[in-house]
Amino acid sequence: MSPISITNLLPWPLNSTLAALLPRLDLVQDCWQLLNGRKAHYLPRGEREPESAYRRRLEAALPSGFFRDALRTFAGMLASSHWRELPATLQAVISDVDGCGTDLGVFLEAADLLVLRDGAALVGVIPPVHLWPSEGDRQQALRSGDRLSLPRLLLIERGDVLHWYLPGNHALPDAITWRERCPNALAPANQAAPPPEPLPHPWQYLTASLVGDGPGGAGMDLSTETLVADPQAPSGWRTQRLDQRHYRGINQLPAIWYASHGAAFGEGELPHLGLAHQYLNHFRCQSDYQELLYRTALPVGVRTGVAGPMGSSSASEPVVLGPNSVIDLPEGASFQFVEIQARSLAEHRAWLESLDQGMRRDALIPAAAQGAPRTAMEISMAASQAYALLQSQAIQKASMFSSLLQHWCAITGEPLPVQEGPALTVEISPLAPAPKPQPTVSEMLQLQERGIISEQALRQWLGDLAGIAPAST
Repeated sequence: MSPISITNLLPWPLNSTLAALLPRLDLVQDCWQLLNGRKAHYLPRGEREPESAYRRRLEAALPSGFFRDALRTFAGMLASSHWRELPATLQAVISDVDGCGTDLGVFLEAADLLVLRDGAALVGVIPPVHLWPSEGDRQQALRSGDRLSLPRLLLIERGDVLHWYLPGNHALPDAITWRERCPNALAPANQAAPPPEPLPHPWQYLTASLVGDGPGGAGMDLSTETLVADPQAPSGWRTQRLDQRHYRGINQLPAIWYASHGAAFGEGELPHLGLAHQYLNHFRCQSDYQELLYRTALPVGVRTGVAGPMGSSSASEPVVLGPNSVIDLPEGASFQFVEIQARSLAEHRAWLESLDQGMRRDALIPAAAQGAPRTAMEISMAASQAYALLQSQAIQKASMFSSLLQHWCAITGEPLPVQEGPALTVEISPLAPAPKPQPTVSEMLQLQERGIISEQALRQWLGDLAGIAPAST
């Protein structure tokens, strides 16, 4: 379900920053999902176009996976990271950091993908579900393999972070509200059984907020709510609280805003929005091109010299073509197959190639660039631009990981591992191809003696090497 579809159902208003960003978030998500179920939104039905022709045109429109593949390429470059030392409890659950069987490396790569796609994502640490009266009981539960006695990492898409409250400019939030899929929102295994009435709401809403004073003392409250159908409510839904927990000793929300350019909480531009627009233009042009090919694939039969409905009061006999058909025509009449010229096919093909090159240029992937050859300077400049973007993202990733370890240790009570340098190192290799070694003077002389290069070419090379213009003859 799109974030826009439930805006009017929420018991609180969306954050203004998110509300303004929702259309662009939906656009990049549609491109990421290969326009699944949304092709009709980007290919509207033409005026007086028959429904059957429109449906056939939609089925024939097949979007490519270029946008998703380009982001995965960037995320793969960022995945070359190594952490130095982890807390003992995190190391113990390194293959299940979120309680769903996700490895730590896979979790970080998924976060990179969300940041590259949406410009930011929320990474958090949820305190343990099981709370014990003493440290001995907790250690006993850990020795028995109780996963719920340890924190779990949380990764929330930007479009699911619905609201937050900042006490001041450039401050960390005091309260964050996000949504998650309800476990009971999945399709039932027994499809023959009638669904319960009314249908449960597919989302549950969680709010983490800091409290300075209360029955449980200072700490963090974590509440879980959902929406229940209510015909008497103006929106048809009312909120119902599912759970309420209080965690003492937490004076800062264990949540990190992982943004692409180090933006403030809730902020951040979409780094590949231009590529998404290029992708949609390519999809539409590709659909038009396929439609032209479909309409001009076969020649058209043209019959001349026979009076038709517009030339006489009696309609002419229909022409039936088959493998053994014989067409009887009156004197002076003719029948022939005429191919449709379709001059716009070449224009569409050239425009498709131009869009393809534009997408590869905007994706900043020199190794995947195709089409017209480019100079070494152009390749070097594109590689430098991509390297700068990835290097900035690598710095943000290392900072996010250090904050993640701090929140984890603050909840578990473990000492933060003392390390020299950052807790996570990300290796970004230069994207530009290595320069080819220049031949020596002796090697060039040998090539000239063997007749492989001319004497004029040798003089030109020696002049370029010495920075002297060749003498004119």
